[in-house]
Amino acid sequence: MFRSDRDALADKLDDVQAENERLRRQNEAMRHALLAQRVGGQPVASNTYRGGVAGLGAGERVALARHRLEAFPVWATALLHVVTFGIVSFVRFNAMHAQLPQAERDDPSVGKAIGLHFAPYFNYYWIFWNGLRLCDRVNLQCRLRGMPDGVPRGLVIAACVASVIPYIQLLAGPITWLFVAIAMQRTVNRIVELDARTTSERVEPVDVGAGVFGVRFPAVQALPQPDDVAIQAEAEAEAAAAIAEQRQRR
Repeated sequence: MFRSDRDALADKLDDVQAENERLRRQNEAMRHALLAQRVGGQPVASNTYRGGVAGLGAGERVALARHRLEAFPVWATALLHVVTFGIVSFVRFNAMHAQLPQAERDDPSVGKAIGLHFAPYFNYYWIFWNGLRLCDRVNLQCRLRGMPDGVPRGLVIAACVASVIPYIQLLAGPITWLFVAIAMQRTVNRIVELDARTTSERVEPVDVGAGVFGVRFPAVQALPQPDDVAIQAEAEAEAAAAIAEQRQRR
């Protein structure tokens, strides 16, 4: 008897997990389709990052707010930058292009972002363009969440200028990019922390060891307490009685 109930519960749980996975794939497919349609249907001259989020639709905001950014200690970012003379920061932050949604047709890939820095003569232009585009892509995530821009464009421009001036670039370049790396990582950490806080407020997972007959349940939304249900029922009954009394007086 207990074994049949356990098997039935396990089968039902598998069905729920399969349905959740199917819905997740559908949401991802719709998100990618929406972004592809949006990017492919607009001219390159338009700039979502500079135009703000007021002109974006609700679906576009949800799609553009999805990212794969990860938190990392700011002190470790600064230490790795100093120890490696900025090489680790150069690779890490250019890799963020793959962790952010594509809002513009000319958003670069990771290979393009890194590779064009080594193109003769063109790299002088690319340092400015790529640095500012990454800055705008991260700041867009802030704006979608109602936060102020976390990475100052002026600081990025100063770092780019310091990187193209002969001799000065040997010392001033790594120093200015250090401040950019700190601001960038601090902003990413704020975005990830805000998303985690929002998710935890919306869904409260069950205990890790919770389950019946060894079957673990997925995260479920927190249920109201019995006292809360009783108070709400009492308030509804009083409201209904007041409405009925008013009708009788009429």
